[in-house]
Amino acid sequence: MTDAVYRTVAAFAARLAALGVTDAVISPGSRSTPLTLCFDAQPGIRTWIQLDERSAGFFALGMGRASGRPAVLVCTSGTAAANYLPAVVEASHAGIPMIVCTADRPPELRGWGSPQTIDQVGLYGTAVRLSIDLPVPDEAGPGAAAGWAEAAVASASGRDPGPVHLNWPLREPLEPVSTVPVQGESPAEVDAGRTAGDEDLDPAKELSDLAGIAAECERGVVVVGPWPGGGLDREPEWAAQARRFASWAGWPLIGEPISHIRCGSGTAGSAGGPGYVVATADHLLADEALAEALRPDVAVLVGRTVTTKPVRLWLERTRPRHVVLIDPEDRWEQAVFRLTGHVPAAAEALSSITAGAAPPGRDAPGEWLDTWSRLDAAAREAVGAAVDDGPLLSARTARVLAGGLPDGAVLVATNSMPVRDLDSFVFDTGSVVCSANRGAAGIDGSASTALGIAAAHPSRTVALYTGDLALLHDLSGLAAAARLGLHLVAVCVDNDGGEIFSLLPVADRIAARDFERLFRTSHGLDLCRLDGFGGIRAHRVSTAGQLGNAVGAAAAARTPGVDLLVVDIDRDDDVAQRRALTAVAQQAARRALVADRGADGP
Repeated sequence: MTDAVYRTVAAFAARLAALGVTDAVISPGSRSTPLTLCFDAQPGIRTWIQLDERSAGFFALGMGRASGRPAVLVCTSGTAAANYLPAVVEASHAGIPMIVCTADRPPELRGWGSPQTIDQVGLYGTAVRLSIDLPVPDEAGPGAAAGWAEAAVASASGRDPGPVHLNWPLREPLEPVSTVPVQGESPAEVDAGRTAGDEDLDPAKELSDLAGIAAECERGVVVVGPWPGGGLDREPEWAAQARRFASWAGWPLIGEPISHIRCGSGTAGSAGGPGYVVATADHLLADEALAEALRPDVAVLVGRTVTTKPVRLWLERTRPRHVVLIDPEDRWEQAVFRLTGHVPAAAEALSSITAGAAPPGRDAPGEWLDTWSRLDAAAREAVGAAVDDGPLLSARTARVLAGGLPDGAVLVATNSMPVRDLDSFVFDTGSVVCSANRGAAGIDGSASTALGIAAAHPSRTVALYTGDLALLHDLSGLAAAARLGLHLVAVCVDNDGGEIFSLLPVADRIAARDFERLFRTSHGLDLCRLDGFGGIRAHRVSTAGQLGNAVGAAAAARTPGVDLLVVDIDRDDDVAQRRALTAVAQQAARRALVADRGADGP
C-alpha cells in the first residue's frame, strides 16, 4: 500500500521535471515524508532544505523571480502550511510562479482533533491561481498524478503567472516499504513548451491605435514599473523593448532601477536607439510647478505599478488624454489611473510598432523631450554632487553599493526605504540587475528571496540592500546561506527602527514620545553581534571608502555565508538629507527650465 503512494508521488515529481521544473524547497516534517523522499530522489530536481517555512516560501519566490520557472514548496501539515502565506501573497501580487505542496491528514482524520491538523483546504484563498485538495495518492495512481503536475505548471506559468496550491492527504504508514525511494517516470510524453494561458492573442488594433497616438502627440511619456512573471534574464530585454519604443516615439522614459530601465541609461538618441531615461522623477514631480510644466498628453504604462509615489500622483492629477496600459497578464492593475487603452500583450509587442511603422516624423528630439532631458540632467548633477560630497547616509550607501558590485551582479532591495533609495539616488546601474518584492511590498522574507536568486544564478554575485527591521524580520533565512553553500553580500542601513514613518504625516500629528513608541520602534540591538551566527560575518563600516572596499572584497571572495556590512545611520540626519536632496534637485531643475524657456520660470 505504501509503495503505491510513492509511485504516485514519484510520477508527480517526474512529470514536473519533464515540464521544466528544476527545484524543490523542502522544510522538514513527518506527514510530508513521501513528498520529501520522492522529490529528493528525482534526478531532474534539486532539493533545498529550509528549516523555516516562512523563509522557505521566500526562497522559492526568489528562485521563481530569477528563473521564471515555478519552484516547488514542500511542508508538513498544520501551521507549517500557514507560514507560507506571506510568500504566497507576494508571489500572487508580483506574478511569480510557485507550486505549493502541503501535506495533510487524510479526510477521515480531519475535524476530529487529530494533532497538527488544521483546515488546509483553500488555505491561501484568492492568492492562488489554482487550489486542489487532492485524492489520497494510493487511490489515484501515477496517471492522475501526472495530470496534477500538468495543471500545476500550466496554472503557475500561464498568461497570469502566480502560485498554485496542491493539498496532499497522506495516510500512515508514511515510510516506503523498499529502502530506496521510487524515482518515478512520467507516464506519457508532454509538451513542456506549451501551458495553459498561452492562447494566441491579437492586440494588433490596440498597437495600431498606439502608433497613431504616438504620431499625433509629442508630449508623451513611457512609465515602466516592475516586471511581472519573473525571469531576470528576460526582464532586461523587455526593458530594452520599452526603451526602443520610447526612442522611436520621441518620448522620455520614467523607470526605477528594479524595472531595469536604468541599466546603462543613456541620453536622447535617434529612433531605435536607447531613448532618454529620466532618473530623477521622484524629485522633479514632487514640485507642483515642475510637474505642471511636464504635464503629458499621453502616458504609456508598461509593467506593474511604479514604486515612486510622486509619479503615480502626477499621472493621477494631470489626467493625460491617452493612458495606455501594456498588460501581459491581462489584469488591468493600474487602479489610480484612468485607462483609455489596453494592450493585453508583453513588452515584445511594442517591437511591431518600432519595426513595422515609420517614426512619428520627429527626426531629432523635439522640444518636449529636450525639456525633460535638460531638467533631469540638471537634477542628476546636483543630487550626485551633493551626495558624493556628503556623509555616509542612505543616499551615499546606495550609490556606493550599486557602484561597487561586479558586472552582472543582482542587487535585491528590501522595502520600505532601500528600494526607494535606489530610485532616488542611483541614476545608472550599469550592468547590475536590481530586484525587489514589489507585489505586496512587505518587508518580510527579503533575505530568503535574495538567497533564492543566488541559488538560481550560482555564477552571479547577489547582494542585499536592507534596512535593519527587514534584516531582523528574516534572520532565519539569512542564517541558511552557509548551510546551503550560498553567498550573499548584505549591506544594512541601521537607523534603529522604521525611518519611513518619519517621512509620513503621522510624524507631525502625534506626540513625539508616542511616535517613537508606536512607529519608529527602536530595537536597540547591535547588529554586529550577529558575527559568527549561522555563517554571518558582520562588520561595521563608517566611511564610503570602507564600504566600497568591503563590498568589492566580499564580492570577489564569495565565501559561502553572508558578508554583512552594517552602516550606522542617524535617522534624523537621514530624513533631513533626503529632504535637502529633493530641494537641491528641484532648484537645479527650475533653473534649467528658466534657461530653457529664456524667460522667467516657476
